[in-house]
Amino acid sequence: MISQISPSPLADRAGGLPLIVRHLKELYKLGVRTFYIDASANDTQSLRDDLPHDATLHILSGDSSKRAQQLRQLAETSEAILFLRGDWLIDPRLFARLMDAANPLWLPSPAPSKVIMIAARLSPVLMQQWIQADTAWLPDAPTLNVEALDTYLPSHRGDKPFYLQAVTTPEESVAATQTLIQASQKHTLDLPAQLLHPFFENRLVFRLCNTPITPNHVTLFTAFLGAGIALLFLNGVLGWGILLAYVVAILDGVDGKLARTKLQTSRLGEVEHVIDFFVEQSWYFCLTLYFVNHTGPPIIGWIGGMLMASDLFDKLLYMWGHNTFGKQLDELGPFERRFRLIGGRRNVYLWFFMLGFWSGNPTPVFIAASLWSLCTALIHSARFLHHLRHRDPRRVTLGQASSS
Repeated sequence: MISQISPSPLADRAGGLPLIVRHLKELYKLGVRTFYIDASANDTQSLRDDLPHDATLHILSGDSSKRAQQLRQLAETSEAILFLRGDWLIDPRLFARLMDAANPLWLPSPAPSKVIMIAARLSPVLMQQWIQADTAWLPDAPTLNVEALDTYLPSHRGDKPFYLQAVTTPEESVAATQTLIQASQKHTLDLPAQLLHPFFENRLVFRLCNTPITPNHVTLFTAFLGAGIALLFLNGVLGWGILLAYVVAILDGVDGKLARTKLQTSRLGEVEHVIDFFVEQSWYFCLTLYFVNHTGPPIIGWIGGMLMASDLFDKLLYMWGHNTFGKQLDELGPFERRFRLIGGRRNVYLWFFMLGFWSGNPTPVFIAASLWSLCTALIHSARFLHHLRHRDPRRVTLGQASSS
């Protein structure tokens, strides 16, 4: 891989990372292990420490003759070379498309007035031509038609447009960061997460991108805050407890977006949904205890237990659905996507609780939320069985293939 950077690889940032660092991390995930950087050695010396031990980083010489010799040696010893400009934010899915191409292919800039080569899979012959040509050279090969590519992204549960934009000024750096934050947003959300959460989440992620705060810090803070909220519920501090619970709901989206924006995934992030489950269950349990001991009728204990059991069963259904169909239940059809907007889950229950706790009617609203959790579990069960009956037996899911 050759990255052409101007003027400095560490000057242009997007999503809290220098563009060159972002390129290296994304390409490493795609299997690239040898990198050639066309930049000052002083600028990129620190990059060696950031690369895994099995990756090799070469700095091209600043001397034009030595640099040309290095590139010729690279062309002679490589079957294919992935070239990219270091001053452009490039969707990593486009890297994958270029790498998977059997023949030379290049990615042009989106501006039709002045077309330049942003990235390319070059053959040794084209590499030699590029070495001998000027910076305006364009390869004699097909271009990658971005508009014809499938934009569906399974990890985000929906379509995500490809992004490709220059990052050479502070204003473009801000725009690139905002693009990355928007690209980190997952689809198929409930109504609260669609209408309110992104407004707060995106602004928090933007502020945190260029700070030492990591997604793990946000996850741990959210978990401790969630435990404190459970104690508030247990002691009947319902109004302030539900307001802080809404803060937790916001932060629960921040850590994931921050991780995807800054490319800071971790083992803690992989089990974050387990932490979320226990935090939410602790809220329902403490609320049930409070209502049983203070204000609720005797049956309220069974109703609270129904909320916890229905929520657990619904999450197990999601897990079974993913293992059976290879996707979330919410992605199986139009009904599921629409029902996701209002289906029983933490964010929807918080709206129930917010209305009841601050209006002075906590018990009826708690009962209503519990009944809705049962309805949600029953509806999801019926839809799961429906899709199971109409499932194509010839289709093998990823989970089944890996276990066979």
